Amino acid sequence: MEPLEDFAPANEDRRVDERYTTLFQVARILTEQGEQHLCLIRNIGSGGMMLEVYAPLEPDTRVRIEPKLCDPLCGVVRWSQDRQAGIAFDSPIDVPSYLSVHNVRSPDHMPRGPRIVLDSRSRVRIGSIWHLVPLRDLSQGGAKIETDLPVEIGEAVEIDIEGVGIKHARVRWVRGERVGMTFSRPLRVAQVARWIAANQPGVRAERAA
Repeated sequence: MEPLEDFAPANEDRRVDERYTTLFQVARILTEQGEQHLCLIRNIGSGGMMLEVYAPLEPDTRVRIEPKLCDPLCGVVRWSQDRQAGIAFDSPIDVPSYLSVHNVRSPDHMPRGPRIVLDSRSRVRIGSIWHLVPLRDLSQGGAKIETDLPVEIGEAVEIDIEGVGIKHARVRWVRGERVGMTFSRPLRVAQVARWIAANQPGVRAERAA
């Protein structure tokens, strides 16, 4: 537990009795401008949270924070400095209740990592042939593409995403022309976050299916 004053910018007026809980949880940020980013929640308290961010967030921007393991929270960016940002919640929360089993699922039902919905393209190797296909979303652990090519659940494939490189993966599910794949080795959150920041014009803000 750390006092908020320990990490808030010196010129910010903060309540000195606010206590924060260290969290270190990956989350997706949705801004009112329709941008999407990945971040790491560093600390959370009843009135807000501190994020480690990989793209600048402008103060007074309204955001929706979607943690990997907890319920979404809405608020406003109060400050942004270097790679950190402070978010003030719309309404105070009870931190112990928020982090309880009612909001965090059991290990047997762990949700997937936050996914960024895309309107981009990538190359996918199915069998011995590479194909150019639409890339519909990306996360640390996998990706979703669109193709009418025949693929089997469990089939080994490779996906080549410009700026990320070639990743070995397996087909996890097939729904019509949508294909979900899981990477053999997850990407680092910083790698995904920086790729998103560099390709933001091609990102669409909508909830991943």
